[in-house]
Amino acid sequence: MFHHGNPDLPIRMTKFADFTMVRDDLLPFGFGTKWRKVSGIVRDANKNGIKRILLWGAVHGNYLASFTSILRFSGFFVETIAYTKNPNLKTYNERLVRNHSHRFQCYANRSLALEAFQERSQSFDGLSLPEFGINPSQIVGLSQFWQDLENRIFLDLGDRKMTNSSQTINAILQMEIGSGVSFLSANDHFHQSSIQIQAVMVGESKTTWLNKTKELQKHLGLKHLPVREENLIEITSNDAPLPEAIDVLNRNTEKKQTIRFGKQNPMLETWIQEFYKRNQVLLEPIYSAKSVHQILTMGKRSKKENLEPPLYYLHQGGQIQHLDLVLSRQTPS
Repeated sequence: MFHHGNPDLPIRMTKFADFTMVRDDLLPFGFGTKWRKVSGIVRDANKNGIKRILLWGAVHGNYLASFTSILRFSGFFVETIAYTKNPNLKTYNERLVRNHSHRFQCYANRSLALEAFQERSQSFDGLSLPEFGINPSQIVGLSQFWQDLENRIFLDLGDRKMTNSSQTINAILQMEIGSGVSFLSANDHFHQSSIQIQAVMVGESKTTWLNKTKELQKHLGLKHLPVREENLIEITSNDAPLPEAIDVLNRNTEKKQTIRFGKQNPMLETWIQEFYKRNQVLLEPIYSAKSVHQILTMGKRSKKENLEPPLYYLHQGGQIQHLDLVLSRQTPS
């Protein structure tokens, strides 16, 4: 429920045979974990008497759609500078950004939008947030979430919880790396815990992302904690959902390529539809569908050994952009 623009943020879980899904996708409007990030920004802005917030980013992305909406719900004047590579593309996220921005400008490419944002920031009377809202205030809401989730996981494990020490792994918490804020915040919270944090790489290699972590931790106000490369998971094209016959044919190939970010995949979309029919959980094709399919595939491969600690996957939301995958359009009669 809402209170002064902020929702109640409960922790909900759905258990599957191979893993437990942490259902942040069930938070209002499917904005997911971004609610937790924005809650810290809202708190600090109100505390400092800030009434106006300037944002910039991709107009079709989940970041601008969620941040413009939540900040406007919370009573702020929202000014947005956006960019798109395709001016003819129309999406639900774009509609959210336009409808919840008091002032809105859209440019033909990222560099033009960044230049406009930097110029506007110099005279803007309020809080100017960089792309993806990178700000230490995001950590406030996330830190409370990790503590609550840690308590919930230990309660869920029951007698299997032996110790809260990084020397013993009692459970694994897995999530994707988008902006990197959620993962680095979790890495900071759980670095001495018996809950191991794993990140799924979508659209970026381990090497390039690891080179940026120190600077990102600095911008978030986090201490520099190293990220273990073995806890980063790269999904390859051979792991993408395929019909059984095609899958068998491709298992023998040596060629593997990291999945391209945002690339349309009709087979993946079909798999999302089937997963939704079976489980009533909507995954989105950019992040969650790839991760969940990987978890299910690896679960089948290692089921006989049964040596892995229980796996918890954080569904961070973002599926509102993809409702058309599972909902049929109704034409007015």
